[in-house]
Amino acid sequence: MGLWSMNSGVLAGCTVLALVASAGGDDEVAARRARMVEAASQGVAGIPELQAALSDTNALVRRAAVRGLMDQGAPAREALSEALDIPDVVVQRAALLALTRAGGTDAVPYLARALASREALVRQTAVHILAGIEPRGEDVMQLLEAATTDRDSGVQRAAQSALNPFRPEGGDVVLLRHRPDMADHVERLVVTLAHPLPRDGWRFREDRGLAGHVERWFDPHLDDADWSPIGIDAHWGGGYVGVAWYRRWLELPERPDHLAVELAFDGVDESGWIWLNGVYVGGQDIGPAGWNTPFRVDVTDAVQWGEPNQITVRVMNTAGGGGIWKPVTLEALGFRR
Repeated sequence: MGLWSMNSGVLAGCTVLALVASAGGDDEVAARRARMVEAASQGVAGIPELQAALSDTNALVRRAAVRGLMDQGAPAREALSEALDIPDVVVQRAALLALTRAGGTDAVPYLARALASREALVRQTAVHILAGIEPRGEDVMQLLEAATTDRDSGVQRAAQSALNPFRPEGGDVVLLRHRPDMADHVERLVVTLAHPLPRDGWRFREDRGLAGHVERWFDPHLDDADWSPIGIDAHWGGGYVGVAWYRRWLELPERPDHLAVELAFDGVDESGWIWLNGVYVGGQDIGPAGWNTPFRVDVTDAVQWGEPNQITVRVMNTAGGGGIWKPVTLEALGFRR
């Protein structure tokens, strides 16, 4: 369901509430609300009355007023801008959607104001709209990055998702040992091949503009000759806090017998997203607690045995050291014979 449809549903619900209030004998409120409908029918001439009603003491009247303003287009922009500051979640969200309906960079100042709202739903709506702005300028990226530390977890997740759009909708591939059909066979699983990834020979680049995924830094054919050399099994150093990328080509042996293939990361400080041969294969994003938490990703369908393989790792660190600071191993899994 689109944001605009969701908004219509919210306001429709307000209409129902208004009818109930009217039926209950609140004739004065019903009359003021009816006046909003009449003012909206007057077009531009009715905007001053609708704008004044944004400060009405009754929520149903305020919401009828903002609904009327939404139908007036550009002439109502000033009034809708005022509505962004009304302490009413429905009024704020409706005004925000109307002001940003055309999208583009003109919407950014309104979205910045919405991210300062006390209402989590308004802030989350602002993040969703920011995520749809292309191309993303530095102002958009800064707002999204700031929203990742919002006090509401829903806003945080929306911002993180916007900054990490490569994660598949259905989530990462379920590891072999976690699949329901393997429940009775997990004890038989063994590593048939363990191939440690080299510590040296990696290329490294900071992503201060958070543009790496947009510019496809995970593309196997990307020219990374101007990236800095770096090793893994150690923090990246230099005091840098933020997002950075690692790249390397790997030589793998001929295909062994296996049921699945996994990349085992002993430690990435603090979040990591992995591509193999240009295919996003999974990662870990649990926040600061992930700095010392091992994790695995399934690469069964992406690995190319007996050929060079390109691996890219995007790392995000929010404090202290950062990077792929512990070993990484490619493991083929099979049944114990």
